[in-house]
Amino acid sequence: MKIFLLVIAVLIGLLQYRLWYGNGGIKEIKAYQQELVELNKQVIEKKERNDALYAEVEDLRKGKEAIEERARYELGMMKQKCRANLTAIELLQKLEAQQRPATEAEQQIRVRYVGWGGLPQVFDSWNEQWKEERERLESLLTEDELESARATTLNAHYTAPVVIRAMYALVQHLGFTQGRVLEPALGLGHFIGLMPDDMHARSLVTGIEIDAITARLAQMLYPDADIRHQPFEESKLADGFYDVALGNIPFGDFAVCDARFKAWKFVIHDYFFAAALDKVRPGGLILFITSKGTLDKQNGALREYVASQADLVGAIRLPNDAFKKNANTEVTTDILVLRKRLPCEGPPVARAAPGR
Repeated sequence: MKIFLLVIAVLIGLLQYRLWYGNGGIKEIKAYQQELVELNKQVIEKKERNDALYAEVEDLRKGKEAIEERARYELGMMKQKCRANLTAIELLQKLEAQQRPATEAEQQIRVRYVGWGGLPQVFDSWNEQWKEERERLESLLTEDELESARATTLNAHYTAPVVIRAMYALVQHLGFTQGRVLEPALGLGHFIGLMPDDMHARSLVTGIEIDAITARLAQMLYPDADIRHQPFEESKLADGFYDVALGNIPFGDFAVCDARFKAWKFVIHDYFFAAALDKVRPGGLILFITSKGTLDKQNGALREYVASQADLVGAIRLPNDAFKKNANTEVTTDILVLRKRLPCEGPPVARAAPGR
């Protein structure tokens, strides 16, 4: 009996050993289970990495699509502006040929003219996307008119109505209600069109515009204004005549040929301040939208020149997208407000041109 029990115990032991340590035993199964757990963790980690990579790819794809969509949208907006310009030019030529004023509906066509600032592509003979518009423009303009229009692509940036209205509100706050108004960089004449009605009715307005087509369109829109097609530096205007000079002046790092300011070497936006000071009367106001460089640059020549005869009333920095909608450009600009001093307000600060 003892032998039988011993045999039974040995067999049970062998079975237990095989169950735990034999091929396919519990220990091996547990090892497989642990390995399976580790494999599952690796699968989950790889899936998470793949999901992240997929999300990045999707973001890039959607981002690219968004960029392309925005580019197509902006191209479409630019082409709309260009075609509005072309339609306005065609209307101008038609009205001039028929020697008649525009109807109310035709006036709406003309005011959609935005000039060529921010649209240099239409003048680029290598740009196939703009071939149709370029050929249409070339068929409408003479060579001189075409060159004149091409020259305005850097500076013909029209101003948002909200900015113009704010400038007139400021002028009125400073006491001007009527008088003689100079706009030395007229464009289509938005500063005339948005002038408060009572101020417009009682004021004499002079506008200077360098581009022939734009000047002709402005003259038709505002026949009661004195609009002159010429550069500001060539205009024959009486000194000390105007009560207010205001507008959105051209920006650039190039000088203007005017013997009166040759020694000062003013860049164009600074030149407009210096020249306008000669044209406004003592006590008169200047409100110009200008490049941030007028105030920010280290060269203090213009600030010295202005300080000798005028006071800075105020300065307002505009958001860099203030001209995005109207002119397709993002640029940081300031509205500067100057008041020319009266003789009784003290002698002017002595000034000398640089190098003297």
